[in-house]
Amino acid sequence: MKKLLLAGMASLALVSAADADVQIKMKPGAQCWSYQGYDTRFYGDFAGGQALTVAFVFQEMNDHGGITTTAYNGDRAWVNGPDGFYLDGNREPTPNDPFIYTEKSGRYIFNLYEHGSGTTLPVFFQICAVREH
Repeated sequence: MKKLLLAGMASLALVSAADADVQIKMKPGAQCWSYQGYDTRFYGDFAGGQALTVAFVFQEMNDHGGITTTAYNGDRAWVNGPDGFYLDGNREPTPNDPFIYTEKSGRYIFNLYEHGSGTTLPVFFQICAVREH
């Protein structure tokens, strides 16, 4: 009986981890969507030619037992989209052009970590579809 219970709990944990991606759902007429929680992967459908801004805030434990808070823009997010669209989260910042431009309509995935999903301290994430270019 214990083995069955442990197997069931392990299965539930795997299913829960698989659903860690959060869907970006902007309300009608809204330009921005935000999230606060423990997930670090987000996905949404965007039109081709849109200019997106991304901002997020991480909290991390430091070496002294305290918490360090750091804000980032879209240059620090990994982005995947239709037809092989890819932006590395370690790319050089572009202060004069802070936008992520969608090349084609479709689903775009924003990952705040290169690999994995989730964190032990809350994250704030905001994305805005500013304009089309």
